[in-house]
Amino acid sequence: MRVVIVDDERHVREAVRLLVDWRAIGVGEIHEAANGEEAAALIERVRPGIVVTDMMMPIQGGLDLLAWLQAHRPEIQKIVISGHDDFHLVRGTMQHGGQDYLLKPIDPEQLTSALERAVARWNEQDQSRKQELARSMEINQLRPVMRDRIFSDLLGGGDSYGNARSALQGEPVFRTATSCLVAVLDLESASSEVTERYAGNRDLLFFTLTNIADEVLQRGDRGLACRNLRSENEILLFFWTSPGAARPDAEAQRLLSEINACCLLTLKCRFDFGIGTVQPFPKGAAHSYRAAQAALRERDLLAERAHYYPSEAAAIHAAGPAPRLDDYEESLRLAVLSGSDKQIRDAVGRCMTELRRMPRISSEQLDRWRTAFEEMLQRWQEAGDSRSAPSAAGWTDTAAPAPTGVLPLDDRGRLDLNGLETVLRDFLIAWSRSRPSAGQSSLSAIPAVVRYIEQHYNQELTLQEIANQFYLSREYISRRFKQETGENMIDFLTRIRIDKAKLLLANPNFKIAQVAEMVGYQDEKYFSKVFKKLTGVSPNQYRKKSP
Repeated sequence: MRVVIVDDERHVREAVRLLVDWRAIGVGEIHEAANGEEAAALIERVRPGIVVTDMMMPIQGGLDLLAWLQAHRPEIQKIVISGHDDFHLVRGTMQHGGQDYLLKPIDPEQLTSALERAVARWNEQDQSRKQELARSMEINQLRPVMRDRIFSDLLGGGDSYGNARSALQGEPVFRTATSCLVAVLDLESASSEVTERYAGNRDLLFFTLTNIADEVLQRGDRGLACRNLRSENEILLFFWTSPGAARPDAEAQRLLSEINACCLLTLKCRFDFGIGTVQPFPKGAAHSYRAAQAALRERDLLAERAHYYPSEAAAIHAAGPAPRLDDYEESLRLAVLSGSDKQIRDAVGRCMTELRRMPRISSEQLDRWRTAFEEMLQRWQEAGDSRSAPSAAGWTDTAAPAPTGVLPLDDRGRLDLNGLETVLRDFLIAWSRSRPSAGQSSLSAIPAVVRYIEQHYNQELTLQEIANQFYLSREYISRRFKQETGENMIDFLTRIRIDKAKLLLANPNFKIAQVAEMVGYQDEKYFSKVFKKLTGVSPNQYRKKSP
């Protein structure tokens, strides 16, 4: 704690020094000044907590000093020591924040008591200031997170815009913005080099891109960027627009080109953007966002990247229907079952030939193929075509060296169909090689049949239906099932159903007919007959005996 004593008489300053046990009240430094002007310069330099001042001084008096302190350093505690018992001076002291007005000659006890109160007030206010500073620092650290949450919530529409105004009302944009245009930066359009570099720290990639975009957008309050917490791969860019402004979409495209130039300089990579429509802010943000997403879904992956895709792109459609992957499933499956790399290459090649005939391929179309591919692999796995096949989570999640989840792009940012063919071919070759040998292939089918029955026991299951499901003959399944499980398939299915029925009968709320239907029997009487044959009692008798 520092104290400044201000008085034009040196002996008074010395008396104040001598009359108080400064260390006992927590004061470590004492400084002196002869008038208000000198004191102001000293106060700026030493930053005291308490000022003890006389009132009547040359050059600048006590009232002027108090007024200066109130304007520039209001946190300082102010004590006046004066030889004038003047109401005008006392009132001026109170008006300018003075805490005590003591008369000369100085009473040591009064001075010590006034100083102790000033020290206590300073410490209390200093603690409050520190707490407020800590809260302010915490809020500033959380502000980007708050902004991400608030602007992400705007995409849901409804009343979320009210929360945005109240939470960020200190930002100038919320006082002036009336309309906006939302753009979306798609992280899936990153190059494989960027994806690999940030594979272990995706948050850092979001942070880097958001800062790059913010630096461009916040020049002149033209917009802001934040992470879309509703999506794993999107950064949102809000452009503030003015009513009647000429071509706001053109201005957005110009700024996006500038952002992409900065991305190229910093990350050696450009990104794809979808641009929405101009809408009222904040109520229309969700509508603008949906238009931006549609633009991204419809962008042509075969075209050289233009760095942004206006929403008008949705009006461009490929000529003729796109080929369906389902049309090639049987030839691909037979090629995999053959175990021949050449047959797999040929089958994949025929499929890719059709894709190469398309004048454009949109992101949405590629997503449909990815989904169809995953469903196709799932059907194969359920059919027992592979005992330890690679994961089918995506095009590139294979034993091949291609990076997971990254589309193959050429050096101009276009979808590389040759690379896509290589990824698909290598995946299926790895799948084929993971299959058991021909002599062992039958061993993997029956465990799959058992799992299938355990999962679908409540449906109508026939030997023919299961044979069709697993691409095997009825005779083969019947013979192998008996050999590997020790019971025929129908007996196994019946036992599973009755075991499930026993559990359901423990619930008195279920009628016997309901239990029968829940385990796959449409006829209650037939169910009761089968139940009694296996357990020795009827379903109703079993229920009564159950604890």
